[in-house]
Amino acid sequence: MSSPKKQSSQRDDPISCIIEPSKILGGLYLGNMEAASDPYTLSQYQIKAILTVCPQSIPSSTKIKLSFYHQCMADDEDHYQISKHFDESYRFIESSRRSTNVLVHCQMGISRSAVIVLAYLIKKDLIGAREALEYVEKRRPIIFPNNGFLRQLGAFERQVFNDLINESNCNRRIASPKQIERDYKQRQYDDEIEIKMLRLRESNKQQQINYNFQYDIPKQNLYRKQENTLFSNLYYKHY
Repeated sequence: MSSPKKQSSQRDDPISCIIEPSKILGGLYLGNMEAASDPYTLSQYQIKAILTVCPQSIPSSTKIKLSFYHQCMADDEDHYQISKHFDESYRFIESSRRSTNVLVHCQMGISRSAVIVLAYLIKKDLIGAREALEYVEKRRPIIFPNNGFLRQLGAFERQVFNDLINESNCNRRIASPKQIERDYKQRQYDDEIEIKMLRLRESNKQQQINYNFQYDIPKQNLYRKQENTLFSNLYYKHY
């Protein structure tokens, strides 16, 4: 899989690359309705899967050319429970990336689709909302989820890390925070080594072994105490 030469995000960009495509997985893109409705843009970025996060749908003539399509009928209102779409969106993105590039979009690519992508990164890479926000903002500076969505993202972060701890507790009669942290760091390290060796076998070039993994989110502090997961000052740049 490939994508056009990466360019710096501009404020009027209809589409932004969040995760670059690799030989193993498709890329993840965040954009607006214009990008999702434009056959040329979809062809240019080799996108065959679209996740729509708004009541409006893309044209039928575009939809029939896709391999995968899913729509979440979400409103951009503070009171709307967008968190109910987090799990289904995660499953759709994960499944689709196994065979193609994926575009997540809403009307403007700023709030609804942005928070879906942030939730995906939190669950996929076991990172905090702060790290996810900083990562996505570098690639699409115009993202601006509403206050209600931000609160739900904070609750989702706590849920993900609590589930992580509970899973470890099920596997151990007594599990300390340090043991949980060591276990998950080891699993992460093993997965990264496996991916690197697979890429090495494919390329047969020693120089392709490097320590830049799938993308450049710092993966550290995997274990967080519950009281530290609520990012009360996370959006100081916005509010």
